[in-house]
Amino acid sequence: MKKAFIVSLLALVCVTGAYAQAVAGMGAVSGSVRDASGAAVPDASVVVANESKGIRRTLQTTDAGIFSAPALVPAPGYSISVTKQGFAAWEVKDFTVQVGDPIDFRISLQVAGTATQVEVSATAPMVEDTKSGVTDLLTQQQIDNLPINGRRADTFVLLTPAVTSDGTFGLVSFRGISSANAFLTDGNYTTNSFYMENAGRTRISTQISADAVQEFQVLSDGYSAEFGRAMGGIINTVTRSGSNEYHGTAYWFFRNRSLDAPDRYALGYNAPEWRHQAGGTLGGPIVKDKLFFFSNFELVKRNFPGLNRITTSSIANGAGTAVNPANCKSPASAAQCTAAIGFIQPQMTVLVPRSVSSYMGFGKLDYRPTERNSFSFDLNAMHWRSPNGIQTQGVFPSGAMLGNNGNSTVETRYGKADWTAILSPTSLNDLRFGWFKDRLSDPAASQLWPSTGGLYISVAGATVGAAQAYPRTFPSEQRFQLVDNFSLTRGAHNFKVGADFSTTEDWMNQLFNGLGGYTYSTLSGFATDFSANTTAKSYSSFTQTFGNPIQDLRTTEFNLYAQDTWKLAPKFTLNYGIRWERSILPQPTLADPNYPQTGRIPQTNRDFAPRASLAYTINDRTVLRVGGGLFYSPYIGDGLDTLFLGNGKYQTSISVNPTQTGAPIFPNIVPNVSAVPAGTVNITFADPSFHNPYTIQGTLALERQIHRDWVVTASYMYSRGVGLITSRDLDLGPPTTSEVYVINNASGSPVMAWQTPIWTSASKIDTRYGHIYQVENGGESWYNGLALQARKQMAHGLSLSMAYTWSHAIDDAQQSGASTTITYAQSNYLNGNFKADKGSSGTDQRHRAVINWLWAPTFTKSTSPAARFLVNGWQLSTITTLASAEPATATVSVSGTQFTGVTFYGSSLNGSGGWTRVPFFPVNSLDIDQVYRVDARLSRALPFSERVKGYLMFEGFNVFNTQYNTSVNTAAFIATKGVLNPVAGLGTGNQSSAFPDGTDARRCQVALRLTF
Repeated sequence: MKKAFIVSLLALVCVTGAYAQAVAGMGAVSGSVRDASGAAVPDASVVVANESKGIRRTLQTTDAGIFSAPALVPAPGYSISVTKQGFAAWEVKDFTVQVGDPIDFRISLQVAGTATQVEVSATAPMVEDTKSGVTDLLTQQQIDNLPINGRRADTFVLLTPAVTSDGTFGLVSFRGISSANAFLTDGNYTTNSFYMENAGRTRISTQISADAVQEFQVLSDGYSAEFGRAMGGIINTVTRSGSNEYHGTAYWFFRNRSLDAPDRYALGYNAPEWRHQAGGTLGGPIVKDKLFFFSNFELVKRNFPGLNRITTSSIANGAGTAVNPANCKSPASAAQCTAAIGFIQPQMTVLVPRSVSSYMGFGKLDYRPTERNSFSFDLNAMHWRSPNGIQTQGVFPSGAMLGNNGNSTVETRYGKADWTAILSPTSLNDLRFGWFKDRLSDPAASQLWPSTGGLYISVAGATVGAAQAYPRTFPSEQRFQLVDNFSLTRGAHNFKVGADFSTTEDWMNQLFNGLGGYTYSTLSGFATDFSANTTAKSYSSFTQTFGNPIQDLRTTEFNLYAQDTWKLAPKFTLNYGIRWERSILPQPTLADPNYPQTGRIPQTNRDFAPRASLAYTINDRTVLRVGGGLFYSPYIGDGLDTLFLGNGKYQTSISVNPTQTGAPIFPNIVPNVSAVPAGTVNITFADPSFHNPYTIQGTLALERQIHRDWVVTASYMYSRGVGLITSRDLDLGPPTTSEVYVINNASGSPVMAWQTPIWTSASKIDTRYGHIYQVENGGESWYNGLALQARKQMAHGLSLSMAYTWSHAIDDAQQSGASTTITYAQSNYLNGNFKADKGSSGTDQRHRAVINWLWAPTFTKSTSPAARFLVNGWQLSTITTLASAEPATATVSVSGTQFTGVTFYGSSLNGSGGWTRVPFFPVNSLDIDQVYRVDARLSRALPFSERVKGYLMFEGFNVFNTQYNTSVNTAAFIATKGVLNPVAGLGTGNQSSAFPDGTDARRCQVALRLTF
């Protein structure tokens, strides 16, 4: 076939977007068939096939010449052929179908007598002219060949636009929104809905092996109506399947500290860490073309001691190696200071033993008895044990490696059964059943407790006692899900409707803070209470919880959607749809008669989410897209549990100021609920109009193919968060006075004054209670972002992908990490005045660029052993991350009585007991650190035979050891007797803890892989 003829025919095959609406977890092929004059060709026969997978779909074009083949297994090796009497046959071979990325062909049939055959060896057409929103795809080539730390495939989400790290535990934020993402596996919902995190959460290495993952799709903004349960992003993982040939792998990854660099805060100590990750896969036919299997098994063995430090300048010396005696002053006596220092000093630099033992397995069967019916069954299981492994950081500067640690155990199971039925050449139904089980059970690490036993103690922000949270099972979550999707092609429309039913049980066994806890602002206050004390109460607060530790909650969800892809004209495609989500929430059976609101959790029937996008094909290489819609967050299980336990009947939580009658003397606790001091019980309930929050999203994108292998995309993203969860203290009346603080400089000289309203004990409305928290929807967020993406397909041994995002995330609801979303306590500086706390979000990152590339050169065409084993077969891949700093907020702590005769309502600068931020500094005004890091893999192929190959690999993570801070000192002032004295070291780094190693210091490993 002549080159010019091939080129002219290829020009007729260009992407026209998503006629076919890919079922979640699947791919799709669609197109339009026209004759040489441009008229539609109806009733043409279209066959989409994949011989290796035993797939064959026979379709028929509509009156508008449209065909659609949804619910295809993502895989390479597909072909498509079109025949019609009177026209020459048309065919395309060897293209790849990818998850959530429909391929759409524009086909022009020639008159009979002209032999037409097009052979395509590349992947799908590169320009997607009807895609809605901002999405990205991480392919099997990237998963297999890029350096992957911990072999956790979902960490690759950070390669995509509009995504930032949310803290240091592996969470991610889309468009500045925290704790509102959804995780799918093969289209089924495998999110731990109690925390809105991936199964097993992020303390584990991974809950599914990277060798069981084929690819995954990241939906950052503006996704279709089929997808829900998220107002952030969606990560959709696709597992591997068997084929008509047997394939398998065996692998072993090993690391120790030989080439590792010490963490910058580890005082030069390189902990004796080692890790083994080993496993294998096997897949192939059981019955050729009919029944296939795939299996994977992997184990992880790890030793990773963690260093406990206490570096706060209010306790430690400048080096953070010893308690500074100058920090302990009057009213504590010298003997009391000596005793307190003797208690804390043994915790200052302690290597805490930690280990991991994990096993995971995955199995899958695909059965295709006929061309019209296919079935798929899979099951994944993970078992995790990590003594002292709740805290995963390499170095903990605030004492939490000892004082807030526990033994981690995780059991994750999930499975799916799927039936895809071809009802006619133009209609299809996909029915799925899913089961999900995620059990997080954490015994207390009592071997780490100090001499004070299980008592929680916090001094100047450092934890020097025992952890409050353990033992616990929190939660054991089980879900059953049934999903049905129906697709129909008629004329120029591709309709799709679906229903999703699920029921989720969360079983918890935890009495948080059941052994009580004391909080101190200063070392001096702690020393006064710690020894030789019978009357002093120098703490800021005492807290304790009583009651039944066991809760069992069930949430039922009904979700419906309808959507249509309508080809308005050859250059215009409209995607539009609507989604309805309904949650039936558990309701308390007990209530406080003084506040009947404690017996009801509001729920709504009005979660309708319309979505629409329009694509205009400017030419075969350029597409303009615009779209928008509403996206609802589900109710978070931990938040529902807080509303249950917070009503004061299932559990009783108290908060005691030292001036209250009946306040205990350290180290005593309240013996039982009958002895609770009057006026100290806290209750929490939801506002009568409480609802789940949502985002309004909009996208404008321009995509252009600039070369045969290159596509660039520029996208503007807008997101407005509405009804973000906040809370206020209804027991707090108007301020009763106004006072002026004197602000000193570092030398102790006054430089300015700050006047603020003061809430005192006289501000309390209902003296029967400590705090009365009402959970509301008072928060908002704003996000504006510009994303630039460039993608080069593999050619001449090189593939490359780049994503740069400029953005600004703003909110007034402290969007940063899951804990701030699900802890319902008054957290504003001015009670209920959320607008006063408006500022850059905690996840705001103005600039983020990520570049990943793979180079597999061929140096010689020789087939000699030297060429095969020495010269060729080398491969280098890297991931480079360049990012600006995320922010932090400066804080002020309050020690003792500030103004004579004035008793504060709560422990904060204005007495309200709310956010301890410095009110005269902007919110999130501190920069943590910029990120510059390179991860790399060098591999060497060993071609033992045509089918059997070996690979030797060396991986380095942060290979140039450009360590960066992940936390800074936020303590700006200590308020004592109405004077704000600055705390040394504000904004200086104190931790370099990065996921998943617990440090961003260089880590290296070697690996051996065999494939056949």
